[in-house]
This record gives sequence, structure tokens and C-alpha cells, in this order.
Amino acid sequence: MYNEFDTVVLKDGRIASIDDKAGPGSYTGTIGNSPQTWEIVYLTDADIERLATPEEIARKAAESEQELKEQGLWGK
Repeated sequence: MYNEFDTVVLKDGRIASIDDKAGPGSYTGTIGNSPQTWEIVYLTDADIERLATPEEIARKAAESEQELKEQGLWGK
């Protein structure tokens, strides 16, 4: 149902990037905004609410950029 590199909204409200399609309805993804908060998650279709909207993706990207700047990792 979802593909590698899709950005999805999980049923708990977090946003995840699909890193790998492990099998039918099974995925490996990443949540978090920076190396300090990144977490690998193992997902199934049952964990995913829907694809993220372009607005949600842009908001998450801005949050990530801010965290990376605070950690001195942006623009190096």
C-alpha cells in the first residue's frame, strides 16, 4: 500500500519516513527530527493512518531544520 520514501502519518500522530518495504504491508521507517531524536521503527499498514500532506511534510522539514541548527549541524 505504501512505498519506499513515502512520508506517512502514524495512527499515534507521529510522522514517519518509509525507508524500506520489508514485505506486503510491512515497512521500516524513521521518526524524529535530528540524529539525537531519530528512531528506527518497524511498521505495518495497521500502524499507518495515511500519507502525509505536502503541508505536513513542510512543517516537519522546518522542525528538523530548526533542531539541526540548534545542534550546530545545519549549513556545515
